[in-house]
Amino acid sequence: MAITEHFKEQCSGAQVSGLNVQRWVIALSGGLDSIVILDLAQRVLAQTGATVVALHVNHQLQSAASDWQKFCQQQCLQRNIPLHSFSISASGSSEQQLRDARYQCFKDFLLTGDCLLLGHHANDQAETLLFRLVRGAGGKGLSAMPQLRPLAAGYLFRPLLQCPRDTLQQYAGQQQLSWVDDPSNDSLDYDRNYIRHRVLAPIIQHWSKAAQQMALSAQLLESEQKVLAQYLAVDVAVITSANTLDLKLWHNFERQKGLALLRHWLVDATARSVSRKELQRILQDVINSSCDASGYCQLGSYKVRRYQQRLYLLDDSIQVQPWPQLQSGRCSYATSHGALSWSRANSGIEFVEGMYLTTSSPGLQVTAVNRPRKKFTKIMQQQQIPPWLRAHWPLLMYADQLVAIPGICICQGWLKQGQNKSYFSLDWQPL
Repeated sequence: MAITEHFKEQCSGAQVSGLNVQRWVIALSGGLDSIVILDLAQRVLAQTGATVVALHVNHQLQSAASDWQKFCQQQCLQRNIPLHSFSISASGSSEQQLRDARYQCFKDFLLTGDCLLLGHHANDQAETLLFRLVRGAGGKGLSAMPQLRPLAAGYLFRPLLQCPRDTLQQYAGQQQLSWVDDPSNDSLDYDRNYIRHRVLAPIIQHWSKAAQQMALSAQLLESEQKVLAQYLAVDVAVITSANTLDLKLWHNFERQKGLALLRHWLVDATARSVSRKELQRILQDVINSSCDASGYCQLGSYKVRRYQQRLYLLDDSIQVQPWPQLQSGRCSYATSHGALSWSRANSGIEFVEGMYLTTSSPGLQVTAVNRPRKKFTKIMQQQQIPPWLRAHWPLLMYADQLVAIPGICICQGWLKQGQNKSYFSLDWQPL
């Protein structure tokens, strides 16, 4: 059977590409697409001894939601495939909110070596392409849904993305499969449903293979985007370091290429799409802002900020934890927002029991070795440390005395030298 061979070929190809799948996870809603994937996985994957499980997300929005969950349990029981069901409450009922809630479940469930199988087909891909076209998407957006991409600790894979929905229906009929129909799929209140019933359906009625051809166009665009990404990555490597971008170097590029480099860097670092509007906000509110360091643009859980001709990408999801307790002989401390290291030196700090770490308080004065007394903020400005890093920069203390600012300076009275003792220098690398 054509679809069976196609599914087998696609899954084998995923393994050959280096994924090393340890467990196949089926996203099972109970609808036609996911039931076909479930049946194919049982026939093709489970029969070879591969580990196959199913995952059902109950949004609890429909009156029949519990019945659908029971249906999925029955289907998995018939095929001897374990089912994991999750009941969630989305923050709203919009298409995007439901999708976000569902994908968060996927991310929480997936382990290293997992591959999530979704039943998206060529008609779904055509709908996505049309939807993004009317929203003014560029080449990246028009490449629509990728067949394979990383997701949390595992991967997401759509093995039937080139198959039209008719092929899935024929397979389901031949195998006498049962599935559930979600009445919300017929509601024209949802944009995707409107495109499906009022836009794509008439096109397919006139051109029977339109869905496959549109899915092929999306696939070609995705291939071209990969080539473009490889081309941009060369220059991105030159103008970026860790989570920063050198604006002096960036300004040397022609405007359109500069924007492409900026988007590539942000997409690669955040693993999320960056819209044209978001890119324009970064230009206006951050890069071209007259207020250095104060303006920022939010990108999901990230902030884009600027300080002294460098662009910084900050992960807001990092929760700053209390400082660790210092121990004699220990050379490194990994914290939630940076790494502190001690290295032996001929001149430096002698560790004293009772030393501890803290952060700066307003108006803190610092007297570094052989330097005049200065405010902490002034020293950090001279070291070109961005304001948002200063608030969580560690200070080494003993009792109420400032001993050192790791990576910056040692304070007067705490610098030790000598041949017979091992002293330490301190370094702090913020995330």
